[in-house]
Amino acid sequence: MKEVRIQNEFVEAVVSQQGAEVISFKRKDNGIETIWSRDPAYWTNCNPILFPYTGPLKGGHYEYNGKTYELGQHGFARRAVFEFDDIQEDRATLSLTYNEETMKVYPFRFRITVNYRLEGYKIINSYTICNLDECDLPFSLGFHPAFNCPLTEDGRYEDFRIEFEVHEDLHHKEKDLTEGDSFDLEHNLVSGSFFYDDHQLKSRWSQLTDGRHTIRVGNEGFATLGFWRKTDTTPFMCIEPWFPDSDLKKKAFFRDDKLNDLLPPGEEFKCQYYFELVK
Repeated sequence: MKEVRIQNEFVEAVVSQQGAEVISFKRKDNGIETIWSRDPAYWTNCNPILFPYTGPLKGGHYEYNGKTYELGQHGFARRAVFEFDDIQEDRATLSLTYNEETMKVYPFRFRITVNYRLEGYKIINSYTICNLDECDLPFSLGFHPAFNCPLTEDGRYEDFRIEFEVHEDLHHKEKDLTEGDSFDLEHNLVSGSFFYDDHQLKSRWSQLTDGRHTIRVGNEGFATLGFWRKTDTTPFMCIEPWFPDSDLKKKAFFRDDKLNDLLPPGEEFKCQYYFELVK
């Protein structure tokens, strides 16, 4: 599987064809790997693209035009092989276009273009979905970046906390959290996932930090922000922006309890977010 390294004066990243994932992201001044290693003992992804839907299908299938389609958690983009369209020193562009295999599980003609661009200590992740079909394209979009936690051998998961840009109402039905601009992981062990939906959070970013090293994730323009750790011993933390804002019409397409965007024929949908290695 082809992998490409991009770099600037401050950081370097490695992008893989498999799922168009960023599989490495480091500051040059300390060389610390921030992206989850994809250790199969825990989880084989590291920052998959969730398309054409997020989460599971009810019963593992959906119906369209009288036909049943079976598909796993978070859709197929996370397992797909993208093609590199353009590679420069500090950026790379990949794409996935509908093909015989995607049509078996998602009977729509589309193209996803992914651009990774380094800017200072950031990697800016940009996405374009193009509807190549003659009907509306139903989709949802989400992101699932996983960061090593701890980041160094002498660190501990319990040393880390999640910090927000501004003071937030962090009350959550699944977690004993109160208002504030952060929560620590020592007393709020994340096991499984929990999400803040419908723009409950006002911060434009959240970050994972132990005071020595900080990874910031931009989520401005996203309706939902989630946190996930597979078990209470998994050595990574996910900060997940889902459902970028759009003025597209909505429909409960893949499951009856969740709305999806409908992209008209010939039109494009664009969004972006970033990781930043603050220190």
